[in-house]
Amino acid sequence: MITILLIPIITSGLCYMLKNHRLIGYLSLAGAIVLSFFSIPAIMSSISSPVEILNGMLYMDALSGYIMALIVFLGLASATYSIGYLEHELRGGLINITGIRRYYALLHLFIFTMLIVTVSNNLALMWIAIEATTIVSAILIGLGFTKRELAIEAAWKYIILCTVGITFALLGTFIAYYASIAVIGTEGALNWTVLIGIANRLNPSTMKLAFIFVLVGYGTKAGLAPVHNWLPDAHSQAPSPISALLSGILLNTAFYGIMRFVSIVEPSTGSVFTGNLLVIFGIISIGISSIFILVQDNYKRLLAYSSIEHMGIISLGIGIGGPVGIYGALLHVLNHALSKPLMFFASGKIQSHYGSTRIENVNGVLSSIPLLGILTFIGALSLSGTPPFNIFLSEFTILKAGVDKGMWLMVGLFLFFAVIVSYGILSGFGKMLFNSPQSSVQSPQSLTPGLLTANRRLPDLFSNAIMITIAIFIIVLGFTIPDFIDSTIKECIKILGIL
Repeated sequence: MITILLIPIITSGLCYMLKNHRLIGYLSLAGAIVLSFFSIPAIMSSISSPVEILNGMLYMDALSGYIMALIVFLGLASATYSIGYLEHELRGGLINITGIRRYYALLHLFIFTMLIVTVSNNLALMWIAIEATTIVSAILIGLGFTKRELAIEAAWKYIILCTVGITFALLGTFIAYYASIAVIGTEGALNWTVLIGIANRLNPSTMKLAFIFVLVGYGTKAGLAPVHNWLPDAHSQAPSPISALLSGILLNTAFYGIMRFVSIVEPSTGSVFTGNLLVIFGIISIGISSIFILVQDNYKRLLAYSSIEHMGIISLGIGIGGPVGIYGALLHVLNHALSKPLMFFASGKIQSHYGSTRIENVNGVLSSIPLLGILTFIGALSLSGTPPFNIFLSEFTILKAGVDKGMWLMVGLFLFFAVIVSYGILSGFGKMLFNSPQSSVQSPQSLTPGLLTANRRLPDLFSNAIMITIAIFIIVLGFTIPDFIDSTIKECIKILGIL
């Protein structure tokens, strides 16, 4: 566990020390590969046998391993994609070698802060780690290469709103501490492994108050409406590999904090209190995002609002509860963590090719750049919940849980907003993919691939390979859930104990 945490820190320092942009990119990739190599056995072992170290400060179980696996994989994907992405920005004069050094150093620090969240047994340490993700990712957002002033504005808005929001989560953590010391004293009073054992003895009124503050605080960071205002600006202005991490996994790490709290609140308050709050926040998130998705003229902002919708869907699954609802929510965490990075990676290439993020300025992607067009089409179909892609399966599972519990109003609203979202996503990206190409908006370098040197082909090969890999996962998960994923999710349900 310590080795896993040290690798991204060492990689970050080495990336900042080097001076050659291509060497920095490949060192970053090597660091991500080494992290993957060391994390796989730890993740696999934590599923069957939880590990606790440093007097209970750090802890890994199946839920930690599940989220950590997504962080490690998406960190590797972003490191791979970033090589070609930054080479393009460097050739365009949008970044210099100093900017590249900062970018890669911060990228691996960002991965480190998210890893800390997953292995924090102490709820106060988890809060510190989630706040650390805000600080590091805000600087990365401010690196936005095309419109720097808008990126800095988005970063400032992000750090202010999330810091204010997460202050509520800190207050909720203090209140939970107050409830726990009344039962067991101060020893281990903020450790999740201790709290889960005494959860049914905690004061219900106190824990209700704690959960409200935690839900609003971490919900702000997770992008739940109506405390989502930072997200569209931040995700649309950040460099595309960072947008992929923000949307694909950062939001899930914040929601991870909510899930941990739900499991220690429900035994004392009952599932109705937490479930109703989560369902309300979920429906509001899906409803608000559906309206904005429908009217978007910027495809990166469209993807940002899609993230709000999908976090709302995860909130619905946890709120509905029961084995089926939690299963659907955790499966949706995985599905969204694959589909959204694919779309942000594709958007980065589209922006590089067409020089614009406006939907009306992008035409004929499928005929002009067939591979990119196919990958974008797969991602759009997945995000819109179209069968037989992966997100349809998890959404259907959550709907089934709602039907099983007779929550017909929620099911009806979910279906209504899902239709609007599906139309908005397919309409927006359909125009980009299928409209007649307009060569006047395409960049010369994208129209002359034969002139690319071997050195410039290799980064493109890497980025295409990672996008194809993600697309294959999306398709496979639409037809079947591998046994190791199924068993891991079921183990996570047992750990949470949310019935």
